[in-house]
Amino acid sequence: MQPHLTQFLLSRSLLTRLGTLVALALVFNVLSAGPAAAHGIGGDAATASVYGFVGIGIKHMLLGWDHLLFVAGIVLLAGNVRRAAKVISAFVAGHSLTLITATLAGWQVNPAVVDVVIVLSVAFVGFYGMFGRPQRWDIFTAIVFGFGLIHGFGLSTRFQSLGVADEGMVSRLIAFNIGIEIGQLTAIMGMLGLAAAISLMFKRDHEPALTKVAFVALFAVGAMAAPFVGLAEFRSAENDAATVALPDDAPCAVGERAKVLPGGGGHAQKAFYEPDEEAPLADFGHSLGDGYVVVLYGNELPDADLTALRDFVDAKDPAQVLVANGDVPDGQLVAVTLEQQMSCENVHVGALRQFSREWFNSLGADL
Repeated sequence: MQPHLTQFLLSRSLLTRLGTLVALALVFNVLSAGPAAAHGIGGDAATASVYGFVGIGIKHMLLGWDHLLFVAGIVLLAGNVRRAAKVISAFVAGHSLTLITATLAGWQVNPAVVDVVIVLSVAFVGFYGMFGRPQRWDIFTAIVFGFGLIHGFGLSTRFQSLGVADEGMVSRLIAFNIGIEIGQLTAIMGMLGLAAAISLMFKRDHEPALTKVAFVALFAVGAMAAPFVGLAEFRSAENDAATVALPDDAPCAVGERAKVLPGGGGHAQKAFYEPDEEAPLADFGHSLGDGYVVVLYGNELPDADLTALRDFVDAKDPAQVLVANGDVPDGQLVAVTLEQQMSCENVHVGALRQFSREWFNSLGADL
């Protein structure tokens, strides 16, 4: 790279234009598309290969509008590449630390709350920029590190919900994290390339006003989007439960899936496992990713309830249901899909059939 071009790419003027352009473009995109949580991981990722998780990480980064806004805001606020790299590295360190540590330790948080916090981080950067650059960059960098810790917790919770098999979890987790950093680096390089191409469109005397507009826009979008993201998550969980019309006498409740099954298995050899048979939970986790309904019942289930469950499976109405004894309170039952969970105080075949049918209907199955 020629010396004059290197100096051009690292100049404060270019970075100011870059941050302004990217921030305003992303803000416009958010306002056009509407706010939405950006940190989910597709359920089909449960059976992805190690290399597949690199791609999943890249996709997660590049589709995360709030993350991109946050990075653009940091670049704009930093004013030079070296300082921007230090601050973004702090975010990466915090993000990686909790993603890996929390996953290995099994710690979980409410990912919806994390989505709101990350959106608020955009408002935080915008607010800072409205009043000038930080006087204490060490304090600002520490705050960004904290945002990274929170983001990593949210991703860890969603990663754990995939049910990746223990023997393949660490390699997939590292691959996912590598993918995120590749995606972030790709986004930053794309920003630099864009800035190099269009930086001459702006006169320098317009930069202060444009920069101020960009920071105000970042703050406004972050502050306004946060409650909408939180409300969307709340309504999503509420609507998921409301879509299942259970029988009036069913002692069951439907909500977002909380039960985690290991993945990495194959296809189960049969659909019903007796209380004294060891359930192939890794196979169940694999089948969950294929769209199956998995039913786990507790110990000390009455004989009549066991018979009812056997008959339900044998009737194949609907099919693609797997049943086994599992980590469930005595006498109770839990049915899970890729997205939802139904918890029952006792076996209620009518509720189980309705829960299963509505899940398959949502997938477009003709029952």
